[in-house]
Amino acid sequence: MRVTFLGVGGWVSMPWLNHPSILVEAKGARLLLDAGEGSYRQLRRCTGIDVDSIDAVIVTHGHGDHILGLPSYILMAGSRGIKLSVMAPSYVIDGLMNLIKATHIQQYATALNPIPINISNEPSLVTELKGVRIYAVKVNHSVEAIAIKLIDQDGSCLTYSGDTAPSRSLIELAKGCDVLIHEASGNPGFEDEAHRHGHSTVRDAINIAKEAGVKQLILTHFYTINPIISELNEGLSLMVPYECSMIEIK
Repeated sequence: MRVTFLGVGGWVSMPWLNHPSILVEAKGARLLLDAGEGSYRQLRRCTGIDVDSIDAVIVTHGHGDHILGLPSYILMAGSRGIKLSVMAPSYVIDGLMNLIKATHIQQYATALNPIPINISNEPSLVTELKGVRIYAVKVNHSVEAIAIKLIDQDGSCLTYSGDTAPSRSLIELAKGCDVLIHEASGNPGFEDEAHRHGHSTVRDAINIAKEAGVKQLILTHFYTINPIISELNEGLSLMVPYECSMIEIK
């Protein structure tokens, strides 16, 4: 499983971090996790692949920094005469239809293949796509939001938090995975402020990774220029990616 970070910031991050979007290339499928503003440009710049190579986009929630890139994908899919599958909570699908109208690309609306995801408090299998099992669970954010787990045919496993304050459901979802990509919108010491807005700090993300038993923690969605890393337990590695960086999960 190859993971390419197209954008690693949040809505109010420094512009060079770009908005959230992660390309996951499994053995059988290419999946895009969230599609923030400018992510289509980043997809072409970082990987050279195009919309016709994406099997599905999975959107964790409806905030703009996670969905505003979708009109570009829909426009490009429509211009090529192909369908773009978008998996998301039902209210996000409704918002996306409004976004298509707001950007005046209704002529390409038929390019969208919407796949609503039921929001569950327990980790649940959403679907299996080309041998990749996709799980989701509700997490603690300011709007309804999900975290995602992907398990490839060879057993490689990745969990992605989306936006969330510390969530027991996410810990349960991540158990058994080697890699957790978790948001870290604040530095240690700013927990009260982060939690008030449905977000986590670096310290929160590390504690969640330890409790879930993952081997590697990858921080994204950081609002601060320089995330401050707390001490880690032995056996847990930590990565702070930059745009276009890539890792392999085996």
